Amino acid sequence: MPEKRHFLISYKNIIKNIFNLEGSEAHHAINVTRVTKGDNIYLIDKTGFSYKAIVDIITDSSIKGTILESNENYNESLIKIHLGIALLKGSKLDLIVEKCTELGVHSITPLITDHSIKNKINPKRLLKKAEVSIKQCGRGFLPKINNIINLENWFDSLDTSLNIILHQSNNTESLISILINNNAQDISLIIGPEGGFSKKELMDFDNRKVKFANLGPRRLKAETAAIISTGLVDQFFFK
Repeated sequence: MPEKRHFLISYKNIIKNIFNLEGSEAHHAINVTRVTKGDNIYLIDKTGFSYKAIVDIITDSSIKGTILESNENYNESLIKIHLGIALLKGSKLDLIVEKCTELGVHSITPLITDHSIKNKINPKRLLKKAEVSIKQCGRGFLPKINNIINLENWFDSLDTSLNIILHQSNNTESLISILINNNAQDISLIIGPEGGFSKKELMDFDNRKVKFANLGPRRLKAETAAIISTGLVDQFFFK
């Protein structure tokens, strides 16, 4: 079976059963992946839909064709995963956005915590990382990259049915054990910075409706914890 080729398209460029691929996506399709007339391609509108289409016309700057079928929630997780991750130094957040997008995350929120090292991000770059990832892995929904928010304020805004703090401790359950014993429709995963959560933050967690989970006996880097926890939740609910 030939490999599926995915391209991003605005829903505004699909009228009835006709599509018009323009701009950088058309350039990539024509000059890099070498799409030709009669080829089948897959269009992603970033809202969850994918469209299988056939190429009818190729010009220097656009591709036009016919939609053959559409798929809602294309390759999406069965549960909405919201990741709250403390701001990390360097380009670690880039890696988290890229990999967690592949693993089905629904939203990513950079958090300011007591031990955060930085307080700035480049939202446009992170969004671009997510867009590249959904094309590469083939999923219909572009995760939302939220603005930076204070940890306490983010907690106050949460409405997810299960909130899990990833925290290494002898007193915490494994993440899988928590998933087995909870029937959630959406999950928030909360991961601290390199220096961990402060005592004040841990005390505040005790007053909130949260579960503490660990990912095994070894101390993981924040970016590792983000990637593996997202992947485990996605796989647990995969059918």
